[in-house]
Amino acid sequence: MFSTQRITSKYYVPAPFLFSSLKHHAGYVAEFIRTFRNREEPAGRKTGLPGPKNPDAVNESGSALNLMEDLIVIGNSQMDFYTGYLSPEQIAREMTGYFRRLNILGEKEYLQWISSAGSSYRATTLSDGSVWVLLPGKIPGRHIHIHPGRYSNCTVRVRSETLKSAIAVLCYCNNCDRKQINLDMINKARTSLLGLSPVKEVHPDRGLGKMLDLLLQKLHSG
Repeated sequence: MFSTQRITSKYYVPAPFLFSSLKHHAGYVAEFIRTFRNREEPAGRKTGLPGPKNPDAVNESGSALNLMEDLIVIGNSQMDFYTGYLSPEQIAREMTGYFRRLNILGEKEYLQWISSAGSSYRATTLSDGSVWVLLPGKIPGRHIHIHPGRYSNCTVRVRSETLKSAIAVLCYCNNCDRKQINLDMINKARTSLLGLSPVKEVHPDRGLGKMLDLLLQKLHSG
């Protein structure tokens, strides 16, 4: 269960790609939840790169010491969330082949290619039919910024608070070895881990309920 190792290499996004895995990739989020209690540095920050683990990441009462800091990368708006089977590493590999065929993998060539489109971005489609938006990256050495296309195949649109809440609930369950999720547990996770107000209800077919179900499926299939 990755108790002493970094999150497996399939979740690593190599340079020159910039990808916020914790914000945009369901498979990575599931692995983040599995390994949460053993991390020592925040994961998914800006580059989407995994961090090592720390047995003190969550204290005995279930209060996160680092979770809120980890989740800053998710922001406070809506985002597109990839739910498909391609790992971040596979996504980067497919895109590398695409850019090499066009001879635009280098920073200068890539930025010229983006600007020649007459807009600030381009898009490409991967082997599973998912559409990905390509933007200029703002971190040195990672000039290809990618994220899922809006309403494309294998993506869902999600509110940041919904995603943060789902992650907090499942991290809470993982740390406390709880198998059943109920409203009381959801509100304990929201208030103690995120400082959010409790909710009166959670519908299984939308919002937080739907996101919990999606991530649980990823956790069970991993």
